[in-house]
Amino acid sequence: MAGCDGFHRVGRQTIPESVRMVAERVYPFAWPDILAEVAPSTDELIYALHPDGFAMHSMRSDTVSRLYLKVDPGEDIAGWSRRPHLEGHSTRMALDSWSLQSGPTLEKSITQMRSFLSSPMRWGQLFRAGDASHIVPPTGATGLNLAIADVTKLGAALVRAIQEGRTDLVDSYSDDALRRVWQSTYFSWWMTSMLHPPPRSDPNAAFLLQMQPMQLDYATSSAAAATGLAGNYTGAVRSY
Repeated sequence: MAGCDGFHRVGRQTIPESVRMVAERVYPFAWPDILAEVAPSTDELIYALHPDGFAMHSMRSDTVSRLYLKVDPGEDIAGWSRRPHLEGHSTRMALDSWSLQSGPTLEKSITQMRSFLSSPMRWGQLFRAGDASHIVPPTGATGLNLAIADVTKLGAALVRAIQEGRTDLVDSYSDDALRRVWQSTYFSWWMTSMLHPPPRSDPNAAFLLQMQPMQLDYATSSAAAATGLAGNYTGAVRSY
């Protein structure tokens, strides 16, 4: 049985607590997700670090853009008009000779940020994949890639077991998947930590605020660091 039923369904909860290991980090911020009917303001995805917080610009089509902001996790965006999020994005992405284009809001939602991993990914005849076993913050853009990688590996393992009677891939599925998932969990945590100013109440805030520009400078000025970031972001350094 393949448990591909997401975080809130029975697949994750079926494995007994006595053998289930759970590792989780809930981040002290969230992302409002704004889908706007406006052509992308640039042909590149933008991550922005600003004293007011994180902002992101991405594209969905030639006529639709998606925008994100860092806010407090309890933020109620239901009553947000277009102006607050537009001003927030424009401020955090401000550059000379460039401006963020605006348009009607098509959809808005809020994403709570967390890292979550429940293992093992196999229990008897139950094999878990995707959100049924792991969640990463969207900063690293690896969540869907991980789910597809799980299903690809599991499919190959089950085909070999059923058609050839060989169980080697089935037996190694959980360990192999978890190595890939932990690597992606680390990368997503690193990206999230680098791009989101900590809450002022954090006793380490002053230290972390000084570290973030150094991290960004290293990631953008070092060929080795840039290669590592690109490899993790695209999945090239993981065995999919």
